Amino acid sequence: MASTITFIPQDDDAQRILDEFEQRTGLSADRDGDGARIYELQGDEHRVEIVQTLDEIDPQWTGHMALEAPA
Repeated sequence: MASTITFIPQDDDAQRILDEFEQRTGLSADRDGDGARIYELQGDEHRVEIVQTLDEIDPQWTGHMALEAPA
């Protein structure tokens, strides 16, 4: 069963952080009309350390985007 995690960018830095996140993890996002990025996580992708990776990219990432609860 797949689950998703959604990031809602609050500024241009969020776009930069999420672009780098995608490069490092190999994940790709579906994007909605409001700019949110929705990542589907299943199989081996569940092993991606999401928070750890974002912290490595920018320790202040939570100030640049909102996180929607996983579905």
